[in-house]
Amino acid sequence: MHYLDYRTTHDADAWWSQSATEKERLQVIEVLRDTLADHGQLRTRQWRDVTSIELLRDGHVIFSFQIADRSAQLEPSIPAGWTSVLLDGLPDLVASKMVALVERGAPRDFRDIFAVCRSELMTP
Repeated sequence: MHYLDYRTTHDADAWWSQSATEKERLQVIEVLRDTLADHGQLRTRQWRDVTSIELLRDGHVIFSFQIADRSAQLEPSIPAGWTSVLLDGLPDLVASKMVALVERGAPRDFRDIFAVCRSELMTP
């Protein structure tokens, strides 16, 4: 949404810093769980290098916060400007979205790449 706000989303994706220790990672997950617990039932899932903390209502995921290990980065992350959080540059986000498109092929992945190209932020 930082680069192109064209659709609503109910999740946040993040990457672990290479310097984050296992203890720090567990602390971050605990803070996320504690923060979200006031809003409903939680489920934590893990697969491959991803941890997902999901907020459920009536058995349906209404929000998820996913954190993954980063295997590569094209450009250094940049300050968001409105918070102390670092954001990926557009090339890294598009590269991650292309990986998701190939690996899972969800309709939103196709729509996201189409929207980025249509807005002329990237070309096919």
